[in-house]
Amino acid sequence: MEMVLGGTSARPFETKVQRYDSRMRTKRDIEGTIRRHADTVMRVCSIYLRDQADRDDAFQETFLRYARYERSFNGDEHRKAWLIRVASNVCKDQLKSASARTESLDALTDEGMVFAGDDGEEAQRSLECSDVLKALRSIDERYAIVLYLRFYENYTAVQIGKLLGMPENTVYTNIARGKRQLKGVLGHE
Repeated sequence: MEMVLGGTSARPFETKVQRYDSRMRTKRDIEGTIRRHADTVMRVCSIYLRDQADRDDAFQETFLRYARYERSFNGDEHRKAWLIRVASNVCKDQLKSASARTESLDALTDEGMVFAGDDGEEAQRSLECSDVLKALRSIDERYAIVLYLRFYENYTAVQIGKLLGMPENTVYTNIARGKRQLKGVLGHE
């Protein structure tokens, strides 16, 4: 048994655990990032996914990937852009999965969503946004995500193109088409 472990019984295992832990982000970094970007990530997830449990799963998976991501960021805006892209990809992956193709009873109730905030003002602002976000969920997802990034997160078309991996002109087209669809949805309510 000692030959398999390299002469000592506990040493190699401890070394591997320490090496693995050192590659993960610190608890402080993860908690700070969640505090700063939780609403943004949840809103991105809400655009793609109707069911609250699916949104929660995508939210958690996004921040789990952040915790495991080894590279550094060029500031908080770069970190935020990375989180948006990862959240978008996680949600797309969930939509492709077989379990996402069936609707739960919760999704059929079509309840409004409220984002948890640290204080009442943030919760109130989230309540006001919920109608527009619900409308965004009812339009084509490729239009909804560009509208969200443009008007909620104030990204330019060039930045959105880089985030989503699409040409700048496609972003402009999707914004225009999304506005038309959104106007139709909001006009009927």
